[in-house]
Amino acid sequence: MIFNADTHQYLHGTRQVRSVTGLIKAAGLLGPAAAFYSQESAERGTRVHRACLDLDRGNTLTMDGDEALYLDSYAHWRTLVAPIWTSMEEPRHSERYDLAGTADRLGTINGKPVIVDFKTGAAASWHGLQLALYDLLYDDLPPMIRRRIVVHLRKDGRVPQTVEYSSQADYSTAFNLLSRGHNDRHNDTEPQAEP
Repeated sequence: MIFNADTHQYLHGTRQVRSVTGLIKAAGLLGPAAAFYSQESAERGTRVHRACLDLDRGNTLTMDGDEALYLDSYAHWRTLVAPIWTSMEEPRHSERYDLAGTADRLGTINGKPVIVDFKTGAAASWHGLQLALYDLLYDDLPPMIRRRIVVHLRKDGRVPQTVEYSSQADYSTAFNLLSRGHNDRHNDTEPQAEP
């Protein structure tokens, strides 16, 4: 599986594979939040994600200015919950669903399996669905076993807000989208990183 960051496309060989975010977007489920995405917010989100990944990998941190406070927010959360990551920002393809995506983190918190997504913007109705689709990319556990958590990093550096999604309806919607869109892969590129 190859992820082209410039075009936000997942390729299996030379074939483009439908993506988690692309599937949600094609179904019209991003709602009004899609209108608020800008190049600036997408670039900010990308920089913050890279800095969080650098922190988790023990690399030298390169973030400064006000955006560094998002990293402080993540560092506070990480200290409080002590996650153990088994996968960090790794593109994944499910042969079963012919679906690709990149979950921010996969691992455990307090010994329980978890899938985590980081956001630098507000909560949105489709976040639970996004995490359910990410969960389906992995075959090591049955669906709905992992806790699904969005961590809303704060621009003031405070401990982030976390939202846990547990509705089975997210999986019902995910399976519906997967079956409905199985043969429709022409309008499926991933939008820029969300805020």
